[in-house]
Amino acid sequence: MTKADVIKQLAEELDLTQEETDQLYDSFVEGMITLLSNNRGFTLPGLGSFHAEVRTEHKSYNPHYQQMMKIPPKKVVHFKQSSVLRDELNEGEDEQ
Repeated sequence: MTKADVIKQLAEELDLTQEETDQLYDSFVEGMITLLSNNRGFTLPGLGSFHAEVRTEHKSYNPHYQQMMKIPPKKVVHFKQSSVLRDELNEGEDEQ
């Protein structure tokens, strides 16, 4: 599903124009990025929780150059699904 598909579906469900929905979507994504870049996690009930953490510097083997390389520290985002989402996704799998 593309961003355009999401915008179209949300616009229909919320009875808004696609332009208004696009602005809401962009604001929502900006807010998520701001929270994560400030090391603040957040939870979307029914979906899950997001948090950012810094991966420390470490060494890794590069097979192309056949040598160890330093991998610099970087921020990564972690997502943990909610039990509601997990149960919904796994519903009916016991029957198969």
